[in-house]
Amino acid sequence: MKLWNIFTFAIASILSTQVLADINLTFPPQLKLQLVNEKISNSENALRLKNGQNQIGFQYQTRYRSEGESQLFTSEIILISFSGANQNFTITLPELNSEKEVDQFNKKPQITLKDDSGKSVEFEQGKLIKEGYQLNRDLASEVIAYNQTDKPASLQQPETIIIPANGQTEGDVAGQMLDYWYKKADEKTRAQFKARINTNHTK
Repeated sequence: MKLWNIFTFAIASILSTQVLADINLTFPPQLKLQLVNEKISNSENALRLKNGQNQIGFQYQTRYRSEGESQLFTSEIILISFSGANQNFTITLPELNSEKEVDQFNKKPQITLKDDSGKSVEFEQGKLIKEGYQLNRDLASEVIAYNQTDKPASLQQPETIIIPANGQTEGDVAGQMLDYWYKKADEKTRAQFKARINTNHTK
């Protein structure tokens, strides 16, 4: 997601009069969940996530036919990160019916994320890959290390600017969000933000 889109989302969260609620995420049974916001999760049900930025890691597990035989396919761990507020999102995975389609998915996974209205939701996508021996992986440590990089779908937004800590109000959180994204923005984006604030002020 581009910085301006994230910045706009932060502004919308600040100006909104609604109380922070949740994102509900549903997914097909072939999606085998592994990670949710840097924590191990094997949930098979819909997820309830905090508003703001979230990250999940999963494998696509399905069967396909090859030379008349049923074959089991399990993908690498795929990471996606996305932002939202008070919405219902659904992940859709493509059907894989041949070895060629499996190979294509492995190279470039085609995943869709949509809201209730069927509108596509913007997200970033990456892979959590470990070379060599794969048994008994420490996925939590792997994804934490991954999130310290600028790789696609890395989760770099501090959780504290989304969830109020003890003693904090939503106004405090909103101020933290504003400070965080203002510092991350370039001069052009800062100017756009100031212009929007001034326009809202004069209405």
